[in-house]
Amino acid sequence: MKLLSYIELNHKAIAPQQQTDKSIMDREIEAQWEPKTFKVVGLLGGPGSGKGTQCRLLSEAFKLDHISIGDVLRAELKREGSEHAAIIEQNMRAGTVGPKEVTIGILRSHMLEASQRGTELFVLDATPGFPRNLEQAQYFEETITPIEFVIVLECPDTVLVDRLLPRGRFDDNLENIRKRLRTFHETTSQVIAFYRDREKVKTIRADDSIKAVNDQLINLLEATERRTQGRGAPVAEPGSSINEIPGQYRDDSR
Repeated sequence: MKLLSYIELNHKAIAPQQQTDKSIMDREIEAQWEPKTFKVVGLLGGPGSGKGTQCRLLSEAFKLDHISIGDVLRAELKREGSEHAAIIEQNMRAGTVGPKEVTIGILRSHMLEASQRGTELFVLDATPGFPRNLEQAQYFEETITPIEFVIVLECPDTVLVDRLLPRGRFDDNLENIRKRLRTFHETTSQVIAFYRDREKVKTIRADDSIKAVNDQLINLLEATERRTQGRGAPVAEPGSSINEIPGQYRDDSR
């Protein structure tokens, strides 16, 4: 599978005439791209909110693809002959987001391959979540597909700090934790407002036990399944504990 190059993805910005992103995509990839065959759910939550853990549990309970944006970028960094390796490494070292064209282009290729294997639901996770900022959200929707909804793992900062401090990681001192929390709130507030205006925000209380939070998420996805029956809805794996506890969540789109 040919990966969209950084130059191809930036052609829109440097071309004399404005063109749509679709007109500059690789024709072979574009011919196979059918975003209506799957759904995408974004996940936002501060450091320590349990995004990674909950995504892992959901991928065990449902037929979905949990995409860790960081893992996808690291895999591309290691890929032999990658034309994106230098810019990915540069941004990882600097702790910056990097060009949206690179991140979304790599993500698009990954999702295409997964959809061709039959994946119908993607849950996108990053740090501090996905979409990470408003520009990234808008570009994703323009070049890939509209996000079905965004789940916000809501947790008081005091709880997040208490969770992070005992981990003992080198970057988990109080000053760094507070800085990461400020960054999370600053970068995601516009994203949440963007999707709330479109009635696509679902809020989950994340200050409870792992199981209680997971039950809320499962309840949310099952409710989505009932509302979107016949549109490639998530399917529970046999033997999963999908109906053990009903769980509660807040639908901000209502």
